[in-house]
Amino acid sequence: MGKPALKEIVDGYLSGKVSKETMTEFLRAVCACGLSDEDATLLTEVMVESGERLSFTPRKYPYADKHSTGGVADSTTLVIAPVVASCGVPFLKMSGRKLGHTGGTIDKLECFKGLRTEISVEEAERIVDKVGAAVIAQSKELVPADKAMYKLRDETGTVKSLPLIASSVVSKKLASGAEVFVLDVKTGAGAFMETVEEGTALAKLMVNILKKSGKKAAAVLSDMNSPLGEGVGGVMEVIDAVEVLEGKKSRLRDLALAIAGKIVALAKGVSDEEGAAQAAAALDSGKALSKLKEMIAAQGGALDLFEKQERASLLSQAAGIVRAEQDGYVAAIDCVKLGFLAREFEASGGYGMLVPVKVGSAVKKGDALVRLYGEAAKGDALHALSACFSIVEARVKPDPLIYKTIT
Repeated sequence: MGKPALKEIVDGYLSGKVSKETMTEFLRAVCACGLSDEDATLLTEVMVESGERLSFTPRKYPYADKHSTGGVADSTTLVIAPVVASCGVPFLKMSGRKLGHTGGTIDKLECFKGLRTEISVEEAERIVDKVGAAVIAQSKELVPADKAMYKLRDETGTVKSLPLIASSVVSKKLASGAEVFVLDVKTGAGAFMETVEEGTALAKLMVNILKKSGKKAAAVLSDMNSPLGEGVGGVMEVIDAVEVLEGKKSRLRDLALAIAGKIVALAKGVSDEEGAAQAAAALDSGKALSKLKEMIAAQGGALDLFEKQERASLLSQAAGIVRAEQDGYVAAIDCVKLGFLAREFEASGGYGMLVPVKVGSAVKKGDALVRLYGEAAKGDALHALSACFSIVEARVKPDPLIYKTIT
C-alpha cells in the first residue's frame, strides 16, 4: 500500500475525515488478506507518529522493556523487572489493565495498597534513576491511533490478525523510549495464537519490525495450554511472584529468568549464557526480592504482601475447593474460561485462586484442582470451574514451557 496511503487512512480516522465504516472495511481487508512485512512496518511507523515518542537520558546500559501477548497466571513482570534492574539494566515498562480472560500488570501492582501507577513519565524516570525500574500505566499521549483502532477492532471482530496485532504491540513499544525488547508470545488454547506456527509468524514479524527500527529485540514462544503460575487473580498472582523471588521453583520462575536473561544479554552485549547467569544470580542472592520492595515503595505502595504472616492470613480465608472426580492425568485446561471465572470471582469479593495442576499432572480422586480464597464461592461457580479440567486415564505428556526463541 505504501506509507502515504496508510497515513491517510490512519490519520484520517483519528481526525474524523475517514469514517468508522471505511476504517472497518480496511481492518477487515487486512484480516482477510494480510499485509506485506514492509507494509506492516510502515503501518507501525504511522501509528507511532500519531502521538508522542519518549526518549530518556542515556545511561551506561540502554533502557529495556518486555511484553506478553496475554495469558493466565502470568506475573512475570513482577519478577523480571527487579531481576533486570538488579543486573544494572534500567527497566521502564508501561502496562495495561485486564483484557478479556487475561490479567493486567497494573491491576496486580495495585494490590499493593497505596501504589501509584498513574504517574508521569518524568517521575517514572526519576524512580528508575533511584531504584533501577518502574512499571506505570500506559500514557494517553502515546500512540492514540492504536487506542482508537483497537477499540474499533474489538467492536468489529477484527482483533485476530498478525499485522494488526504486531503493529499494535510494536507501535506502543517504539513510542515508549526503550532500546531493548524481549517479547513473550503465548501459544496454546489459552492464547490468541493457538498454534506454534501462528506464534512463530507473529514473533518473527514483531522482532523484524523492531530491528528495522534500530532496536535490539528477541521473542520467546511460551506455553499457554496451562496457566503459567499457580496464582490466578491479582492478589494470588502477586503472592506467586513474591514467592518466586523468595526462591520457589516453578514454571513462572523458569520463564521469568529466561526472559530476564535474554534482556540482560541484549542490553549488555554479552552471551545468552552470561545473561542467564547474571539473572539467576540476582534472583538467587535475594537482590531481586529487595529490588522489588524498593520499586513498590518508590511508587508509594505498602509492603505488607511481602510479610509471610500477612500472606498466611489471606491464604487462611478458604472459599472453596474444586476437586478431581477421578484418578488420572490432566489432559486439557480451558484457560480462557478459567481466566474469565477468576475475574468474576474477584469481582464478587474473592482474592483469587490457586491452580496447582498443569496439563500432564497426575491426580487422584479428591485432589485439589483449584483452591479459592476470599468470599465463599457459590456452588455453580465451583461446578463451572470443574468443567475447565479434562482428566483421562492414559498418561499425558506435559507441554514444553518454551517452544522456541526468535532472534
